[in-house]
Order: sequence, then structure tokens, then C-alpha cells
Amino acid sequence: MKGMFKILTIFYIIFPLVVIPFMASRAGNWFYLFGLVCYYTGVMLVAIKQKIIFMIPLFFCGWFWYTYGFSLHDYVFFLFVCMFAGALFYHLAQNAKYFSQNVLPENKEAQEYELKIEEMNARLKQYKQTHPTEIITPEIIDGIRNEVFFK
Repeated sequence: MKGMFKILTIFYIIFPLVVIPFMASRAGNWFYLFGLVCYYTGVMLVAIKQKIIFMIPLFFCGWFWYTYGFSLHDYVFFLFVCMFAGALFYHLAQNAKYFSQNVLPENKEAQEYELKIEEMNARLKQYKQTHPTEIITPEIIDGIRNEVFFK
């Protein structure tokens, strides 16, 4: 899973350097290269945790679309999508890093604990089968628990 973080990090760094110039050349409009600036601005705003500043371009886009009408072919739409994609890909990379460093180790510990509980229950069942007339006391349970958990 740690490799996924590295792949996503490389992806959000390299992706715009390939895709945006390709789109600019296909459209024959080199103003689309400003999408690179907007993309990395979105990355930086999320990286420095200034998400409130991200609202300024959103309000500008809302005002622009309200005033001049919404169109998928506007520069404003393209630049906003570039900024949003930068923020999104950065967030994906950071969430993958958090997941691989914090959540997965906790899951491993929980799985190990569950396995020990199952082993303890199996030993209790085996003890009941080998000693059918004996009453299981807390001391017996503690002894089995200590054997399983503190080997």
C-alpha cells in the first residue's frame, strides 16, 4: 500500500505536465497552458491547508457563469477544473499515505487480537472436552489467556 502513495504522488506531479500540454496542442490554443499554473495552485492551496482560499476561485466562477452563462468551452471552466483536479489528486495521495501509515497497522493489530481470541476460545473448548466434569473457574480462564496472549 505504501507503493500506492508513491504512485499517486508521482501521478499528481507528472499528470498535468503531460495532459494539459496535450490538450492545449489538440485544441490549438496555448492559453490552456495556464491550466498548469492553476493545477499547481490547487495543489498548493490544499497542501498548506488554506481551503478557504479555494472558495475565491469558486465564487469568481459562479459570478462569471451567472453573468456570462455557463459553457464547457470557457477558459474559466477549464482553469477551475485544473485547480480542482490538482486539489483532488493531492488529497487522494495524502489519504493513501494516511491509510497506509495509520489505518493498516491498526487493522493488523486488530486481526492479530482477533486470532488470539479465537485461539483462546478454541483452547477453552478443548479444555472442556478433556475435562468434562470439571467446572471452568476464572483461574483456568486466566491461565489459558496468559498462555495465548503472553507466550
